[in-house]
Amino acid sequence: MAHNPVSGLSLPRSERERIVPLTIAHVSALADAAPERCRAMVITQAGLGLRVGELLALRIRDVDFLHRTVRIERQLSRDGKALLAPKTPRSRRTLPLPNVVAEALAVQVGQFASPDGYLFTTSRGNPYPQLDYVRRVFRPAVARAGLPVGTTTHDLRHHYASVLLGAGESVVAVAERLGHENATLVLTTYGHLLPDSEDRTRRAIDQAWLSDGPETDGGDHRQTSFLVSN
Repeated sequence: MAHNPVSGLSLPRSERERIVPLTIAHVSALADAAPERCRAMVITQAGLGLRVGELLALRIRDVDFLHRTVRIERQLSRDGKALLAPKTPRSRRTLPLPNVVAEALAVQVGQFASPDGYLFTTSRGNPYPQLDYVRRVFRPAVARAGLPVGTTTHDLRHHYASVLLGAGESVVAVAERLGHENATLVLTTYGHLLPDSEDRTRRAIDQAWLSDGPETDGGDHRQTSFLVSN
């Protein structure tokens, strides 16, 4: 309970609803359910953790296939007519390019990239206004894939964060990848997804004792097996 200094009453804490991230199977089903020219959009957003405006602003020159990185420099305005500065200074970032995303983008560049260099466009070659993409592409794909009602493009960003945390990436690293100002938001949003650290703690202590072992006054090393058995 939170204390109200004015009334002296204890107020209930506001609890953030726990995120249940999409699985790889969910994301794959969503990509398969999207129109062919939009499949790479789903994979790219899930594999890079982008905001939808950042996704729609991507150009071929932002992708470095040789060095396997993607540079996030801009976001597309909601009406799709202008490139804007990223949401925050930290949102301007360079991301590692996973193979699964690189392969999807290579196909996209070969088949659907526009003469203006945009990676993701409508059949007329124009960048997608955000609302049009959500209404005409994303939501129908969600329905066809049988995903939960209310699944949004932001859930692909949550998926990215959950995969990184599950693989042992630090909270600080995940915050940098997502373009957050600090790690606090990652902790408050995804803290419940952090893997249980009990086994990691046990291994850390056991490995430290196995490696060095404590010395007695006489300089002898005790055996870890003795410590465990006693």
